[in-house]
Amino acid sequence: MNKALANGLLFNLSWFLIVYTQSNVWAPVIAALHVCGHMLWMGQGRRELLFILLLTACGLLLDQVLFFAGVFTIEGAAALAPFWLGCLWPVLGTTALHVFAPLRSKLLLAAIFGGVGGYLSYSLGMRMTIVDFGALDLAPLVIAALWSVLFPLLLIASERIAGSREGAVGA
Repeated sequence: MNKALANGLLFNLSWFLIVYTQSNVWAPVIAALHVCGHMLWMGQGRRELLFILLLTACGLLLDQVLFFAGVFTIEGAAALAPFWLGCLWPVLGTTALHVFAPLRSKLLLAAIFGGVGGYLSYSLGMRMTIVDFGALDLAPLVIAALWSVLFPLLLIASERIAGSREGAVGA
């Protein structure tokens, strides 16, 4: 099986399991297994792992800012971002140099993909969990706009931090 395709499928499986369980016990186990399996099978070494860790740290901070700003709530009330939600960041980090690598040279397409995909991912996740868009009527638009900027930046950062090897996308 093509490694880029496998990377995308495994990301979606791990995303689903983390969101479905909403478990502060199982989510980090799923994320750790995902990252370890990724690094053993198709990982590009320490620099990719560094990128995944940096993205996770930034993502955890972003989650808290979005909850603090009222973009997200839990059952209609202000709250801290749940721990399990943060476990999605390292799983996302494993995709930048693999399934999404071709978008690094097409930043406008990456922005469109990020805006639409980000919004759809959050919307689907909210249907499955206690997290919801906050009182802000513009919260869905904020997420789409945010991800239309963040996704291309994530791809650029992945290449700058982790670099890329020939054949990393397919093979």
